[in-house]
Amino acid sequence: MASTFIPSYWQGAITLLLILLTYVISKGWHSRRLFYKLRQQGLPMPPWNIFTGNMLALLPLLKKFPGNAHQNYLITELSKDFTKWDSAFYLDLWPFSIPFLVINSPSLATQATQELDLPKPFDLDRFFRPFAGGTDTLFTLNGAEWKQTHAIFKPGFSASFILSQTDNIVRETASLVEILKDHATKGNIFLLDDLLGYFMMDIIGAVVLGSRLHSKQQFNQLGHAMRSQVRWHIADGELNIFKRWNPARPLVQWYNSHQMDSYVSKELDERFAERQKNSDAPVHSIIDLVLDNYIKENFSVRTSGRMDPIYKKWLSVHIRTFLFSGHDSTASTIEYCYHLLSKHPEAMARIRAEHDNVFGPEPSAVGAQLLEQPQKINMLPYTTAVLKETMRLFPAASGVRKGQPNATLQDANGHRFPTEGVTILMMHTALHINPDYWKEPNSFIPERWLVGPEHPLYPVKGAWRPFEFGPRNCIGQTLVMQDVKTVLAMTVREFDVCAAYNEWDKLHPRKGLKTAWGERAYHVFRAAAHPADGFPCRVIKRK
Repeated sequence: MASTFIPSYWQGAITLLLILLTYVISKGWHSRRLFYKLRQQGLPMPPWNIFTGNMLALLPLLKKFPGNAHQNYLITELSKDFTKWDSAFYLDLWPFSIPFLVINSPSLATQATQELDLPKPFDLDRFFRPFAGGTDTLFTLNGAEWKQTHAIFKPGFSASFILSQTDNIVRETASLVEILKDHATKGNIFLLDDLLGYFMMDIIGAVVLGSRLHSKQQFNQLGHAMRSQVRWHIADGELNIFKRWNPARPLVQWYNSHQMDSYVSKELDERFAERQKNSDAPVHSIIDLVLDNYIKENFSVRTSGRMDPIYKKWLSVHIRTFLFSGHDSTASTIEYCYHLLSKHPEAMARIRAEHDNVFGPEPSAVGAQLLEQPQKINMLPYTTAVLKETMRLFPAASGVRKGQPNATLQDANGHRFPTEGVTILMMHTALHINPDYWKEPNSFIPERWLVGPEHPLYPVKGAWRPFEFGPRNCIGQTLVMQDVKTVLAMTVREFDVCAAYNEWDKLHPRKGLKTAWGERAYHVFRAAAHPADGFPCRVIKRK
């Protein structure tokens, strides 16, 4: 009798498949069970059933937006249509996403981030890993580990140190000005998103690593790999199965990660050798500060003259994290500043008048003045107002926290929201245009940031959250503000940057909707939220 024999590799494949199936069933069961209990308690959520969760509630909303529109639009529409802008609701999109408690209320967000100071969710590690090359970054750590790590890097992001980086920021922005002049001379359409992405990589490379990347003018291994990683990244809630399970993605991400590790490793070796040789040399970057502290506090390092490999890997993960988080969302914010100013001539006239007043009538003199008097960048209240209003209307990301068994949020009406088992999503896109907290929420009104508390435009406390609040707020917010204000001060009087979507659509015709909420430069997912199609534009040199 012939024996039944299954080859070992088939046995392994079957075992792996059974393990995967068990995992998927288990995760699905826990998710649906959680939401079943929440629903039994009468807690708010869109229409739900045991098989599809809340997925069916999204289907009619998909027809309102272009196919590549950011998922934040869908969740914001749920906020408007289902809750009528109420404070919070639960959202079950398994298997495409983790369980969420979506918050549209400043008071609930304040409770999560400040009063309770809830931890960051482990799911963030999955988002940051392709960019960081590892886990346990400053954005995902909690407790004592986070405090220790934050203390190490905090001096490098202080207002005084960032102001000392004015030379790096001005130098890279001057290079951007020359590139914009070249585009203005050619009169061509180009993608601003690509240019500003590489430009911000150059700034962050200089500030963090003390390295000139020149990636906006030529190929640079680090800049190219990071920007490629951004292009290949997908959202956790990606519904397109061909994008979600593209077999090429892991290979491309591995290669990009290897390229970044190789580049950062060489830079670290060079910086370490320099600081080891002369710790009294001028500090040029954040890494100089960190390495000086490392050498000072480790006797074995001073005697051996070598960096511990484990520490080097740890430092590399954080460098890559800062390179990503410092460049991607800031580039998007600059694009939207240009876009909104071009659509609002009165705001453009006022920001240019402010720059005339602070820097004098010659735009090309701004860089030299900032090098001589860096504090002038903090003498631009209307420019700051434009930036804050841009970040309100086009927030680059949202805030997340991990729910806890004994943590319950409560809104002004006494409604209680248990957080155990869910990730708290502070939906900035919804919160920033919630009419309960903003007068004329969809209008671009920089003046709302210049009025007093008695004025109807005055923002409600905690309703503006691009950098979040509390101990875990964005460590790099001072750098972001200085970067963007410097770019605007050195460019808006020299150039008109105008979207060229009409021409772009004729050259690249496609079916379906092309606007979201009436905006052609709608948000799409590219790690942070970015303008659709890379923001095709023309640059005109002003006389």
